[in-house]
Amino acid sequence: MSQLTASIESIESVESLNIITFNCAGQKLKMVSLELNKTVQRGKNVILACKPTSVAIAKPTTGTEDFSSILSYANQIKVKIVSLQVGQLLCSVLLSFGDFTLESIVSTDAVERLQLNEGDEVIALIKANELSILEVLDD
Repeated sequence: MSQLTASIESIESVESLNIITFNCAGQKLKMVSLELNKTVQRGKNVILACKPTSVAIAKPTTGTEDFSSILSYANQIKVKIVSLQVGQLLCSVLLSFGDFTLESIVSTDAVERLQLNEGDEVIALIKANELSILEVLDD
């Protein structure tokens, strides 16, 4: 499970549906939630979590900075590949941005198809419903 420390920038609510926007190492992340603990408030610091199987990887082609205009992923994080553990079927890809490390579990076929290598700058994609608040930190 990847863990990231972030601050809550905003909370939008309609009935029991909430969209929370975070700042994590200068990048905006969003989370969708049906219920929120009362301690989850704007300005609070939290630890976010996501499963490695929920982190997709995209490798921009020349001239493409991001995929915001063509993909529905709310969370598109510019990261650098710090290590690849290649297995027969699956690979563990460690990604860094700021002081944080995300893990992505992708197929070996995807690593080969995207020609991923250590040091590559790629985009980590996380759907907003795959991000969760693990802990609200004390002030």
